[in-house]
Amino acid sequence: MTAFLAPIGRQPRGAVKVNGELIKGWIEFELSNNAYFSADTFRCSFAGAMLPDDRNVIWFSEQQDMFVELFIGFPQDPTNFSPSDLQSWIYGQVDHIDIDPITNTIEVDGRDLTRVFIDEKTTQKWPNQTSSQIATMLAQKHGLTPVVTATKTTVGKYYEIDHVNMADERSEWDILNYLADLEGFKVWVRGQSLYFQPAPDPTKTTPYSIVYQVATTDSGPKANFERLKMKRALTVSRGIQVKIRSWNKKYAKGFSVSYPSNVKTIKVGQSSVGAGGQIYSKTIPNLTQDQALQYAQKWYGQLVAHEMRLEDLEMPGDNDLDITSIIEFGGTGTAFDQQYFPDNISRRISFDGGYGMTIAAKNHAPDSTVIV
Repeated sequence: MTAFLAPIGRQPRGAVKVNGELIKGWIEFELSNNAYFSADTFRCSFAGAMLPDDRNVIWFSEQQDMFVELFIGFPQDPTNFSPSDLQSWIYGQVDHIDIDPITNTIEVDGRDLTRVFIDEKTTQKWPNQTSSQIATMLAQKHGLTPVVTATKTTVGKYYEIDHVNMADERSEWDILNYLADLEGFKVWVRGQSLYFQPAPDPTKTTPYSIVYQVATTDSGPKANFERLKMKRALTVSRGIQVKIRSWNKKYAKGFSVSYPSNVKTIKVGQSSVGAGGQIYSKTIPNLTQDQALQYAQKWYGQLVAHEMRLEDLEMPGDNDLDITSIIEFGGTGTAFDQQYFPDNISRRISFDGGYGMTIAAKNHAPDSTVIV
């Protein structure tokens, strides 16, 4: 959605399935698609008087387990449509059912199927399998469809480097994210599928445009959004450095690696403040010099990704934007005009308020990138 000079009418529609069956009586619902490390969440409200007789308030009160699927879309015929005409944005398991007898309303909330990996702890290592084989196995274990890009290296090779971190019990979701990070992949759940794939390539992805037009003498400012805050973390802007310390038993040698090799110094008047920047350090055993540098570079990239942020970005709901999208923001004439990666997309639809979404996105400033 990029046009703001020629507004058009919209007729969004929503649908709710409970335990696989379409149900009427919902008033509103909202869902949050989060960045790759956490579960997506949802909340849905129902009017008791509008529920079908076979799934009324009494039926809700008796449920011990429940699955909800939420759909939003723009069907060609807004008066006659089915969920197949819409897009499924979340399929999840209900955590709570709240019933208000005074207002005769029911509210359910829960998480998507990422929760099955978060809640399952394991000490298994699977050293002779590849990352993609492990992702496929874990998906099938929980009844999810694996959408997995094949990898070649057995994880035992990685554990030789990072075996201390892998020694303790951890959640299956931690393991999947650990392996995805090693492969340069992203891992996420959508619907009843587990995705384990390379991260989107900004050079091969059509970005989603967020557009602002500054005020002129003839007209006020224009935008395809309703509200926005831009934030810059000056701790990162002033310069950060990552230090990795290691002791390699094989070579009986300790060492440290810094990345970048130096950081910026900011001068105020004749004095120097913030000399050396902020230093982040970590000790990891049994790395080689090259492995320590690679770890430092990856960690540095994760830290500077929080430098430039778009927050509280409110706009009409749009199915073209997803958590895997890349956002192109421009028009302000400031340093914030650049690409961003969504952290969170919260969608909400109701009969009273229509379809809207709120977005948070992040990226580092272009001049924060270290060229090596």
